[in-house]
Amino acid sequence: MKRTLPAAVALAAVSVLALTGCTSENGEAESGKGPTFAEDAFSTAESSGNSEDWVSWDAASCAFQPAEDHPDEWAAAARKPTGDFTVGFAAQDTVNEVNVTMNESMTSFAEDAGVSLAFADYKFPSTSEPVAAARSIVVREPSVVVSNNQVDDLLASVNQVYQEACLPVVQVVTEYDGTVLFGPSNSDMGRLEGERLVEFAEAQGWTAEDSTLITTLYPVGGPEVAKRAGTCKSVVEEAFPGIPSISHDTNSTNALELQNNFSDVLTSNPDAGHILVCTNADLWALADANALELAGRQADAAVVGVNGGSAVLDAIEAGNTALIGTVDLGAAQWGEYWIPLAEDIAAGKPVPAQVYAPITMLPAELPAR
Repeated sequence: MKRTLPAAVALAAVSVLALTGCTSENGEAESGKGPTFAEDAFSTAESSGNSEDWVSWDAASCAFQPAEDHPDEWAAAARKPTGDFTVGFAAQDTVNEVNVTMNESMTSFAEDAGVSLAFADYKFPSTSEPVAAARSIVVREPSVVVSNNQVDDLLASVNQVYQEACLPVVQVVTEYDGTVLFGPSNSDMGRLEGERLVEFAEAQGWTAEDSTLITTLYPVGGPEVAKRAGTCKSVVEEAFPGIPSISHDTNSTNALELQNNFSDVLTSNPDAGHILVCTNADLWALADANALELAGRQADAAVVGVNGGSAVLDAIEAGNTALIGTVDLGAAQWGEYWIPLAEDIAAGKPVPAQVYAPITMLPAELPAR
C-alpha cells in the first residue's frame, strides 16, 4: 500500500531539506538536538510494513518534511531514554474494551521503557472533551503526541492544538494531513470482514439471488472509518453480483438503541433472504446480532465486527448467534510500536508517513453452524 504526501508537504521539499540541522547522515540525532536514547534496543516488534513516503520532524517549520535518505522498512526498536522523555498519549476513551487494551499496552510499555506519559482521555463520543484533553497534554510539554482520535469531524480542531504548540503527532487509525499515521488500514479491515462473509455464505450454499446484504454505517465516524463497512460491502458485491443491498445508517453508540434500529430494518424488509451484515466495529455487530436473534433470524444470517472483542468471541463460542468473526487489531501490542515511533521522531530520525499494524480475523476458522 502507498500513501502519498499532501501537496503542501511535497512542495516544501523543493526548499527545505528534511534532515538539515536535525540528524546525521545515518539518521541519528546530533548531540544537543533533542532527547537521546540508549544505543541498544531492549524490545523490537514486527509491523505489517509501511508507506513508501518517509518524513522527519523539522522543528524550525513545526512540520514533518519529506525525507529522502531512509531505509526501505521501518523497524520498531524501543530504546530507553538516557534522560527525561515524555510522550503525550490521548486515549479515545477508557471504557470500550479495545481502547482499554490499547491504553494498557501503552502505559505498560512506556513504564518498561522508562518513558513518561502525559495522558488524557478524549472521552469518545464526546465532541467537546477532545480539544480540552489536547490542551491538557500540551501544557505538560511532551516531545511527541500519540493521538487516538478517530472521529473525522474532530481531527482538525484537535490537531490544531498540537500544531500551535509545535508538537509532532502520531495519528492513530484515521489519517490527517501533517501527522504520521499508525494503524491498520480501514480498507484492509473491511476486506477481511468481506472475505469472512463470502467464505461463510459460500460454505452455506447461499447465492446472490437468495441473500441480502446489509451495511451498517456510522457516518459520524467520517469517511475513513466508513471504509471498513464500505470495503466489506464491495468485497461481498464482487463475489455475489446483483445481491440486494440495504444501507443502514446509525448515529448512536448506545447498544440498545442500535439493536432497536436494526430491528426496524428487519421489520421494514420482511422478504430479506439470507442476511449478510458488514459493520464498522464490534459494538454495531453485537447490536445487529442481538436484533437478529430477537427476530429468530440468527441461524439465517452472518455478521462480522471489528476490534477483536471478547464479547463477540464469547458469543461465537457459545453458539446460536449470527456472529461469525471479528477483525483483531492487535491492540495489545500497539504500545510496542507507539513508543519506538515517538522515540524516532523525537530523535530526528526519518520515519514512514504511515506504519501498518498487523490484523487478523478471529476465530481463525469458520464457526460451525
